[in-house]
Amino acid sequence: MEFYKDIHKITNPDSLNVLVNKFNQFSEDYIPKDLEKIAPYFNPEGLQLRHDARIAFEDMAYEANKEGIHLRAISTYRSYYYQWKVYLNNITPYISIEEYRKVRDKVSARPGHSEHQTGLAIDINDLEQTFANTPEGKWLTINSFRYGFILRYPKGKEAITGYDYEPWHFRYLGRELAEAVYFSNMVYDQFYSLHLDYNRMR
Repeated sequence: MEFYKDIHKITNPDSLNVLVNKFNQFSEDYIPKDLEKIAPYFNPEGLQLRHDARIAFEDMAYEANKEGIHLRAISTYRSYYYQWKVYLNNITPYISIEEYRKVRDKVSARPGHSEHQTGLAIDINDLEQTFANTPEGKWLTINSFRYGFILRYPKGKEAITGYDYEPWHFRYLGRELAEAVYFSNMVYDQFYSLHLDYNRMR
């Protein structure tokens, strides 16, 4: 599959089920209107999520805390321009942009293609794949869908998502849709194409 080809501009940016990936791109000026700061106990840095996602994350983190599981938000909403900084963070004068993209595209989204611009995506606790083996990583894998979140970039699905395994990256979809995606055993790109892409259903 050739990524970043035949790119479509996203026309439903405020939808909770919006699909943003290497084929669907946000406009430069899109900023969610209902961004709110996460409660300091779960994020002392003042990071923001959209209203429904914020409430769901705080509920999830609160319930997890009762079981001795400690969840913290470490990356949430990012603007188009902030994503440029993230994407270009490791570039040097000694590598061409083409060579850089071959490596960087596996671990970072190009501007406009990041789920973080939705205000519905959240990186939790750690940015290492070993997070999957922690009590928090295991708890999230089993329970996050109950609060409306899905693991967005699972192991073994890299050829579909275009990203390396990210056990820390979760996407809010709402409880009903998150449950449907979880039990489908599909990544969201597949599920969306089969069940939510209304243009293809016509």
